[in-house]
Amino acid sequence: MCVVCRGRFPQRELLRLQCINKELRKWSGSGRSFYLCETCRNSPKLYKILSKICRVERERVKKLLKEIN
Repeated sequence: MCVVCRGRFPQRELLRLQCINKELRKWSGSGRSFYLCETCRNSPKLYKILSKICRVERERVKKLLKEIN
């Protein structure tokens, strides 16, 4: 389920991420994680939601997402 739109999609269609020590990363294989759908990767709500999940500023989330993509 996508954390932004709450839409349900097959896992292979979603991007799996996690926050470790206030760093946004692709899923490492262990620990808590969350999913983003393709549509919500460009959503205006994305930065607000991810900043709450990772407990960091929105600008930091923008920077970390650019590094991942």
